[in-house]
Amino acid sequence: MNLKEWAASQGVAYVTARRQYAAGKLPVPTYRLGRLIMVGEPLAGSAPTVGQTVVYACVSSADQRAELDRQVARVAVRATGQGIAVDRVVTEVRSAFTGHREKFLALLRDPGHDRG
Repeated sequence: MNLKEWAASQGVAYVTARRQYAAGKLPVPTYRLGRLIMVGEPLAGSAPTVGQTVVYACVSSADQRAELDRQVARVAVRATGQGIAVDRVVTEVRSAFTGHREKFLALLRDPGHDRG
């Protein structure tokens, strides 16, 4: 679960949890998943070693950047809930109608190429 969800479940303000994370004083293990702060241990070794699992999220305009985090969180929580370790996150701000989604197309061409 992400830090915001964890804070709500614990009755702690998100700002307080964020400060504790920054100070390294959260009582639970955390890790980064793209721009998100996830609570708990990352699932290691639970996915087959055939490939990697990439969470891809896209919005069509810069004012929707906050939606990227929500998309990534939804997909990552679903994947980890099913025992699938997420290896990396790829996000971009591009219109889906034009088909000019460079990072997505790069993933299709060479999944190991784009690291961001």
